[in-house]
Amino acid sequence: MIYSSIIFAIILQLTLIFLAIRIIRVSNTQKAWIFFSIGFILITLQKISELIYYYRTGILSDIDNFSYWVDIIIAFFMITSLILIQKSLKKNKRIAHEKQESEIRFRALFNNSSDQLFLADLKGNFLDVNKEVCEALGYKRDELLKMNFADIKTAAFADKVEENINSIIQNKTLVFESEHQTKSGKVLYLEMSSRIIRYKGEKVLFSIARNITERKEFERKLLSSMIEAEERERRRFAKEMHDGLGPLLSTIKIYVNEIYTDEIEADEKQKLIKYTNELLDDAISNIRTISNNLMPSIIKDYGLIKAVDSLCKKVNLTNRNKVVFNTPDYKYRFESNIEIVLFRIIEELLNNTIKHAAADNVVINLETKNNKLIFNYADDGIGCPIDDNFINSKQGMGLKNIVSRVKSINASYSFDTAKPGFHFSMEKEL
Repeated sequence: MIYSSIIFAIILQLTLIFLAIRIIRVSNTQKAWIFFSIGFILITLQKISELIYYYRTGILSDIDNFSYWVDIIIAFFMITSLILIQKSLKKNKRIAHEKQESEIRFRALFNNSSDQLFLADLKGNFLDVNKEVCEALGYKRDELLKMNFADIKTAAFADKVEENINSIIQNKTLVFESEHQTKSGKVLYLEMSSRIIRYKGEKVLFSIARNITERKEFERKLLSSMIEAEERERRRFAKEMHDGLGPLLSTIKIYVNEIYTDEIEADEKQKLIKYTNELLDDAISNIRTISNNLMPSIIKDYGLIKAVDSLCKKVNLTNRNKVVFNTPDYKYRFESNIEIVLFRIIEELLNNTIKHAAADNVVINLETKNNKLIFNYADDGIGCPIDDNFINSKQGMGLKNIVSRVKSINASYSFDTAKPGFHFSMEKEL
């Protein structure tokens, strides 16, 4: 019985050594487990020497049988604890490995992103930036790591840094527009998307900055173009009032003043009254024409389809161009301002075709499909070069006005230059 208990104790001790050695591989404190394993080895050697002594002499050393069973029980509990420790260490090592891989992926994405990326503490001090930031702002990375968000903002936005950080902390995320100033003093317009993340165990600000300088410039040009178009409409309206209605009203005033004089005969007064009425009719007709130019009554009364159809018939009557207007499944009436914008776009396109395209045929398609308004315009003329330089030139003012009108109703557009002639498409979500 004593012999078997010693052997069993030795087996358990060897198991403890095996588990301790396995833990060395998964533990960060390897030296501690090496010493732990050496201790188990020495205890096991002691048990083996006792077993050899007992085998040779038949005499148990100073330790009785009960003591060996106590060793067995202790070894059992230690084996259980080591198994649990090993599982815990493996789990921690796996988590650490995944965390390391995640950080490597984050660093790869951080350094290779085409957007400007910032890591900052909760006071706005930079912890890290990617190369896009350095290239955009003209600073070296070491210089930026000594700076704060407020240091790269323009004067108008520097005071908003603390307010924005507090909002990000409170709401966990924030999207806003901002302005950064480069080392050379150039202003960059940016859309910032910021959120709170954990980085190296700390809460930090992670911000993505997308350069919208070109978009801002386009919006500025678009606004300028819209203002210019409005001013041109006002000048045209003023000219029509001055040249058309002004002379009529001036003549009517002269006739009225003559009627009230005593120097002319009664029959002459009757003629003046008749002429005055005729001039008033002309004035009323002139006002109606001007009003119709500002907002075609046919759109208000019958809608866009009737207005465009009427416009196309007028063009066809000239026998210079053949215009085909298709409206399959068109079921919608829009707000009057949207219908007027669409009408003016079609009017401008037809005007360009008639004046510049040398086209014989025009096809206009207007339909609603998949909850979208789809508009296509095509002619078989000589076409024109569609690029920013052309649109911004005097020759491209008509197209610039069209683009401005499309943007004013939040629609998308495209020019297809691959096909012969002129091709324009527009889509608007309904």
